[in-house]
Amino acid sequence: MKNTIENIFLKTDSPSYNIAEIGINHNGDLQLAKKLIKVSFDNGFDAVKFQKRVPELCVPEHKRNEKRITPWGEMTYFDYKKRIEFSLEDYKEIDIYCKELGIDWSASAWDTESIEFLKAFNLPFFKVPSDKNTDLDFIKALKNVNCPIILSTGGTNLDQVKDILQILQGNKVALLQCTSIYPCPTDKVNLRVINNLKSQFNVPVGFSSHHTSPLITAMSVAYGARITEVHVTLDRAMWGTDQAMSLEPRGGQILISCIRDFELALGSSTKEVLLQEQKTLSRTVGRNKID
Repeated sequence: MKNTIENIFLKTDSPSYNIAEIGINHNGDLQLAKKLIKVSFDNGFDAVKFQKRVPELCVPEHKRNEKRITPWGEMTYFDYKKRIEFSLEDYKEIDIYCKELGIDWSASAWDTESIEFLKAFNLPFFKVPSDKNTDLDFIKALKNVNCPIILSTGGTNLDQVKDILQILQGNKVALLQCTSIYPCPTDKVNLRVINNLKSQFNVPVGFSSHHTSPLITAMSVAYGARITEVHVTLDRAMWGTDQAMSLEPRGGQILISCIRDFELALGSSTKEVLLQEQKTLSRTVGRNKID
C-alpha cells in the first residue's frame, strides 16, 4: 500500500514519510530531473521535491549582476537563476511522470506567485523552506491551500515557530527540525529538538537534513521524526550549489533501508516475555518458569 503524507496526521504508527529533495540539482534539465525521480522511486522514497521561484521576485538587486561561470558559459546570477527554472509545461510533464511511477511530488515556493503557480497541481503537501519561514505575509498566503503544509524551522526559535503556527491555525502543519548550515556539522544537527518541538506544539515533527551521512537522517526516525527530507543527486561532483551536500543513489538506498530497519527495531514499548524467549530460556537449569 502506498505511503501518504496524510498517514502522518492520521496514524501515529504509520511508517515515516521520506522526501527526496531534488531542489535545483536538475540544473534546469528535465531529463536529468526524471532520472533523479526514477532513482528516488527505486530507492523507496515516498516523494520528490523541487524548488520554485520567480527570479524577478527572489534574486536580490545587489546579486543580480554578479558574474557566474556555469556549464552554459559565463552569465549573471540573475540569468543563471532564470536558466534553471522549470516552466509550467515542464512541471506538467513531471506531474505525469510521477503519477506513472507512483511517487508523490511537490515543491518549495520562494514567493507568493510561486504558491499560486503550484496550486494548479493537486499537490500532496506544500513545503515552506527555512528561507521563508519568518516572512509572515508569505505564510499568510498559504492559509487557503488545500493540503498539509510542511515547514522547515531552520533559523528560528520556539517563539517564532509559535507565531507561524498561530497564523496557520486550522491548517494541517508538520514541522521539520532543520539547521540552516550547508553542509551541517554533526554537532549542529540537534536531533533532540525533534522531541522538544513535539512536546511544545503537538503536531507531527520530522527532520530536514543538510548532513552528508544517511545514518544521521535515519537516526532521526529513532528520535521520533515522522518525516525526513534529504537532498539527492546523481553525482556529488556535478556542477551546482547543492550537489556536494546531497546523497548519491547508493546513499539514498542506504538511508531508506536503515530507516525501515530502525522502524522495525523500535518495535513495541510493552515489556513482556516473548514466546521465542521462553523456548530459549527453558533450556536453562534453575530458571523460574514465567506464567
